[in-house]
Amino acid sequence: MNDLEERLRAALDARAQTYETSPTAWLRVQERRRGPLRRWGVVLVALPVALVALLVPVLLSGFQGGQVMTGPPPKPTPVGQALVIDNPAENRPMRLWFARDHEGALVFCRAVQYAGGASSDGCGSTFVNRESEAAWFEGSTESVPPREKVLAYGAARANVAKVTAVTKDGKRLDGALYRPSGAPLQIWTVAYPSTERIGRYEFAAADGAVLAREEPRAMLPASDQGEPAGPAVEMKGMSVRPYLTPDRTLIWTRGGREVGLNFVRAKDLMTNMGGRRYPVELRVNGDRWFGIAREGTAKVTLTRRGGASLEATVRTDPWKVGVSLFAGELPGSGDPYLEGFELVGHDASGKVLWREDHPADRPKWDPHPPIGEVVTLGEAKVWFSKVTLADGRTWDGLCRSVPGKKTTCDAFEPVATHYARRLPDLGTIAIGVAGTGITQVTAQKSETKGTIHAPAGAPLKIWTVPYPGGTETFDLRDARGELGMAIGGEPPSGCSVSPPVGRAATLAGGVTVTHQDGCLIMWRDGQQFTVEMRDFEDATYTYGDEIFTGIAIKGTGRVEMVYDDGSRLVAAATTPDPWGLGLVLFSTPAKKAEGGALVIGYGAAGKELWRLD
Repeated sequence: MNDLEERLRAALDARAQTYETSPTAWLRVQERRRGPLRRWGVVLVALPVALVALLVPVLLSGFQGGQVMTGPPPKPTPVGQALVIDNPAENRPMRLWFARDHEGALVFCRAVQYAGGASSDGCGSTFVNRESEAAWFEGSTESVPPREKVLAYGAARANVAKVTAVTKDGKRLDGALYRPSGAPLQIWTVAYPSTERIGRYEFAAADGAVLAREEPRAMLPASDQGEPAGPAVEMKGMSVRPYLTPDRTLIWTRGGREVGLNFVRAKDLMTNMGGRRYPVELRVNGDRWFGIAREGTAKVTLTRRGGASLEATVRTDPWKVGVSLFAGELPGSGDPYLEGFELVGHDASGKVLWREDHPADRPKWDPHPPIGEVVTLGEAKVWFSKVTLADGRTWDGLCRSVPGKKTTCDAFEPVATHYARRLPDLGTIAIGVAGTGITQVTAQKSETKGTIHAPAGAPLKIWTVPYPGGTETFDLRDARGELGMAIGGEPPSGCSVSPPVGRAATLAGGVTVTHQDGCLIMWRDGQQFTVEMRDFEDATYTYGDEIFTGIAIKGTGRVEMVYDDGSRLVAAATTPDPWGLGLVLFSTPAKKAEGGALVIGYGAAGKELWRLD
């Protein structure tokens, strides 16, 4: 992409929030740069390329008080940490955060990396006139043609406890809420299949009362507005057909759903905004790769890193528009852009006409880079990475991402080849890590055999067993059938021990408390005590190893443990939590080996606030 295109895209992305017009106008501009088709939910009027190019300096300059500025306004200053979350539309993390613009107004910002290396970032309009609103929609990854999954997102105030997307046919899809450290508001997300049509988003308080509703902006399929210009051609389970509108377009569909577009208007055919011709337009959607290539192309091959070469089916110019069509399958899992690949076109005699090399395109905002191969388990992806603990030590960790959820990692320190550990379940799949000596896993009650995954380049193995939930014991054995470990009980906490959000709190007795995704983790001498805030009511504590420490509701000024002999252990000093959760933390050395059966919390005036029997 040349400098003009980079500047144009930056300008249009920045201005795209302020216009409403044809749902395909911005598509035409986007497609001309050969990048993936995306928009931020609103679009720009389509203009001739030459005219748009002339407008670029004006768009970049911006306006203030009716006067043309001599340069762009200062970039908004971030407020709090950014939320890095899986973007299912691009199979890469994206960033969402709050910032203040050059006038001090609060704005919502996002940064997206597209498959193929291009990225886009920008901030929306200010939150003016939203003071009375509990939550609102900011955007989504919806696109034309659609990807399989969409991620919608927005802002919510502190009293919002649940977000739900309600489809046109009444289906309810739960979302997630996040409060990055230092952020002035919550960020909400909902991931859903692009086949669903969302009628509204609902935002509810903890007691279930609906605080706000908002209807999203809809995006129409391009074919709904098109006029066919020829018969459809079937290739690799897809259908491709030319349309006179919008703008001389080839539309690829699969199972009735649009999966790709190519613009073939004669004067702009396979030409970038700088006027330079290019030989191929590639689209990747699920397990298909397809597109158009320069006239005369009779063979197209895609060679993945590692040597696997795939050949496409080619149809040479069935509608006499000056291009060859190609379509192929992508066997197995994996993202060719993440791995890197080479695309080559040949003529009918086998001569190479063109060649494009695509280096490995690693995610820009990946906080947990993989060690070894990534394993796909249904919608989830799991991989090994390095995790830094609260005390600064670095352990191995298994990370997992699910569309629309923040990536979490669990840390562990293996001690032997038969080491094994169970981690939080992935839906109806029990999952864990195992040493190199483990080769088989079975659920005892159901006698269900699981799978041992050995990702290339990974430090350990991953074990998985499908099971209906509840209490279950899993046997892990070596190649000789000898029992390595038996793991039983309820699934472990869903809390993660990956790097914390915000600063840690330091308490008496060498206790450190960190916060991440609705969990508080208390550390002391490498041991951890985890509290899931969704299960928290008045207080919780841990006692042992000569320490009495815990968490209590705001207003607690003193916590006492009452021993069986009537004596008391007092944690008089309480520390407000630094994450804005409205809690207090307490800790004090314990002199007795065994605790009592009663713990009481008192307010500053000495009034009893709560007790745990």
